[in-house]
Amino acid sequence: MNTVMPFNFEPQEKSAVDELSGISILRPRMLPDAQSDGSVGIEYQYALRRDGKTVGAMGLFGKEVLISTNAGRERRYTLDLGPDWVLEDMLKLKDTLGSPDEPFAFVQSLAQGLVNSFAVQTGNLEDLRYVAFTRADALTRVAVPIPEETPILDDGVIILASAFIHAHQV
Repeated sequence: MNTVMPFNFEPQEKSAVDELSGISILRPRMLPDAQSDGSVGIEYQYALRRDGKTVGAMGLFGKEVLISTNAGRERRYTLDLGPDWVLEDMLKLKDTLGSPDEPFAFVQSLAQGLVNSFAVQTGNLEDLRYVAFTRADALTRVAVPIPEETPILDDGVIILASAFIHAHQV
């Protein structure tokens, strides 16, 4: 019996790589994004590569906030995978990459790859956290079944993936 393993994107310098498939998610280009409330968000532009060739790309939006924790300060970056068009792009990538995963498992593994592309950093003076999330209603709208055991926050948010990077003294 031939069993296909799900994607497992591990952090490497400036990328996240699934060794089995040879697919890498490069650390994204990040641009400022003016929000309707006057604040500034982030536009993330990701490229997926295999054997030196681009096999996919996706863009999404998020925010950056500075929060206080018991350990000090943490800069938190969010990646909003909630808009229907983002989830639809992810599902197109599932087909393009030939993933046999269930749709939710694929979205979750790709989300982990997106945040893991940031996980190898050494020049940060503050703790950093990258969090990719979506919403239960958005998954329902794009026909992605949510596994029963999936934790859903009171506001319908589902945390798909996160990566924490400790501060480094320079």
